[in-house]
Amino acid sequence: MLDTDTPSAGFYRGEIIHVRTRPTRHEFRYNVDFVVLDLPDLSTFEAAKPVFRRNRFAPLSFHDRDHLVPSPDSVTALDKLNHVLVQAGKPKVTSACLVTFPRFFGFGFSPVSFWFDASSQNLTPLLLEVNNTFGERHVYHLNAEASRCHTIEKTFFVSPFNTTRGSYRVRFAPLAHGFSVRVDLEVDDRPLLFTTLRGQFRCASRWAATAAAMRCLVSGTTALPFIWLQGFRLRTKGLKPVMRPNSVSEDTLIIEPTRKHKRPRNST
Repeated sequence: MLDTDTPSAGFYRGEIIHVRTRPTRHEFRYNVDFVVLDLPDLSTFEAAKPVFRRNRFAPLSFHDRDHLVPSPDSVTALDKLNHVLVQAGKPKVTSACLVTFPRFFGFGFSPVSFWFDASSQNLTPLLLEVNNTFGERHVYHLNAEASRCHTIEKTFFVSPFNTTRGSYRVRFAPLAHGFSVRVDLEVDDRPLLFTTLRGQFRCASRWAATAAAMRCLVSGTTALPFIWLQGFRLRTKGLKPVMRPNSVSEDTLIIEPTRKHKRPRNST
């Protein structure tokens, strides 16, 4: 459980740091804005309207349909979370904390989201939700009994420069007035990738939402352009893409309708 310095609902200004150690070293970082949401109650974000809205177009927005199993907006993200938990033989929760990336001016791509059980005083990690650029979505179930460190086997194809082999080590380290998580990929018991997401807390206000939207508008710091750029740079360093596997894990919630061997553009 995350028993101290738990992240507060609101806006977060931070950065993503990504390091590949082999076969050639490749490192990059970029600034990001993300949110921490208390579900089902989003009253904390009332002060951010009309810049931040739920299930409606706005400079910043959160849409229930962007998460977990496919469904219309009328089905809440919390209901979908409970559906996934029940399917995995786990108990339902009455409230949840979601760390994710909002849509910017109607456009959004959240490479990863983190789900916690907020039913009790302490946050219990539940799911790691991952999207790839094919429109596929996968969930990794985290160990509720673990403290801050979780080890899970990699079963989802994300990057054309990595297979589905290996394991992730997920480590949460909430900071005072912030949030931090590190995800390491190990293959053959050796480190391959290190990825860190961290950010400082900003109260949910119209000013904080406007500032985040303006940063995105001016700099274009959304996830997809950086993914494509880093993929191009890896190619220039001599890394060759691998073919996508045809096998699909039972925890993959959304599968691309036509499973073709394409050269994907992910870089992580």
